[in-house]
Amino acid sequence: MEARSDGAAGNDGAVRPFDGTPGSFDELIESVGPSSLLVVIEGRMGAALRARYMPEDVFQEAMLHAWRDRHRFEWRGLKSFRAFLLSIIDNRIRDLTDRAQAQKRGGGIDPVRVAPLDPPLSTDGGHRGDGALLASTTPSRIAAYREERVAMHAALDALPDDLRDVVRLRLFEQMTLEEVASRLGMGESAARHRFRKGAALYRRKLEAALAARSSDGAGNKRGTLPPGDSSPSG
Repeated sequence: MEARSDGAAGNDGAVRPFDGTPGSFDELIESVGPSSLLVVIEGRMGAALRARYMPEDVFQEAMLHAWRDRHRFEWRGLKSFRAFLLSIIDNRIRDLTDRAQAQKRGGGIDPVRVAPLDPPLSTDGGHRGDGALLASTTPSRIAAYREERVAMHAALDALPDDLRDVVRLRLFEQMTLEEVASRLGMGESAARHRFRKGAALYRRKLEAALAARSSDGAGNKRGTLPPGDSSPSG
């Protein structure tokens, strides 16, 4: 994917110019639902990789790679930006899988988080120092995303089996209903019916999960969820 990042969408759906700063890039990341990206990352990592790395580790490094490569992205809306981020995420997951397989062949060293991820990158492609580059990769923000990811998982897991995959594929993987129907071997009308029913139930389960975590002092402190009816909170 080539490009130029030249727009950012806020919670009101309005596209604002990307001014080239980390803050503006953070706005784009927030707009596509970082916590929902963590759910996708966790699913794509697989059990073996999850035993070594946390989804948040992959997310943090991928976002910094995305910032470094931001000039390769051409703005075509939030969906295209999310696809751009996921393509970088998939590359990082492949790199980690190759690393884990190489370590296994090299002697079976197997502690959790066998090797650290690559040091974060600066704007010129070199490794940055301790100063934070993107707010979306700071420890406090990552912790907030993690709490939302846990709540989203709880909401998904609470769905009936016949609704869960439809909701996951449509909201998190952002497949079209036609693609969902094909993947699950059902008619498009059936997929649409299950999605409408499942999405409404998912929203209620998610609100309950977030409320429960908040009452325990571990909930979403930012008070917001990823916006838009194409996001897992919509």
